[in-house]
Amino acid sequence: MGYSCPLVLLCLLLLLSGGCARQPWTQPVDQDQAKAIREMIEKKRTADEACSSTLDAEVIVSMKTLMDTKSFSGFLQVKLPSSVKFVTTNPLGQTLFALVSDGQSYRSVNTLESQFVSGGLAALAIRNDLPPELLEGQWGVWLSDRIELPQNAEITDIRQDAGARGVWIRLAKPGNITTVGEYILINPADRRLLARVLMDADENTIARIDYSDWQGGESCGQPTGFHISNVSRGVEITIHLSGLITNKILTERDFSLRPPPGYFIKLLP
Repeated sequence: MGYSCPLVLLCLLLLLSGGCARQPWTQPVDQDQAKAIREMIEKKRTADEACSSTLDAEVIVSMKTLMDTKSFSGFLQVKLPSSVKFVTTNPLGQTLFALVSDGQSYRSVNTLESQFVSGGLAALAIRNDLPPELLEGQWGVWLSDRIELPQNAEITDIRQDAGARGVWIRLAKPGNITTVGEYILINPADRRLLARVLMDADENTIARIDYSDWQGGESCGQPTGFHISNVSRGVEITIHLSGLITNKILTERDFSLRPPPGYFIKLLP
């Protein structure tokens, strides 16, 4: 595929297919624990509101399949909840590939092929037999330590972790069978997120994201290591961030991308 497809989406297309696997949570916590955890989550969400909503960093992405391992490097900019920009360059600093997404659509520029591609994430998901809610997910949030409750969503379940690392909290919209739900593993001691498991309406795992290597303290911490996995495909993706800038002002202009003169323009649904 080279750079003709957005890197993040390329990884997702290879990685995400659903499938049953043994879940890492066990029995529900008792009522007193649940009350304390809900209060802790609310305090964390309140504290997070004072944190920066942007991230600027260098990024290395490694994708391991049963056949080989591929790596990509570049620069990543994120603005919560869903704005993402990814740029790869050659050793001379010249752009090879650039991608921007707002959570609903994406635009990409491939300088090697002089091609500009624009399309909707929902249509891209349908063409590749993926849940549209996944590609349209809050990747700005998923690449952070934040807990975001989508509109009308709530905490619907709190369970113990099979490895005794913390508690799993389910975020979902009750009665909505079309929305991807999340189980989030959090360590109550320092309120850091350890993992997210994205679920489909049938409770099958779509993807799991494990976090590591935080920068910053208990408040406004930022993980720099991400491991994305799905047992059914045997594909693993590792993302490593460095040179983090978390107080940079980013606007909509930073996440815009126009076709350069003379480029072939490909407009998709």
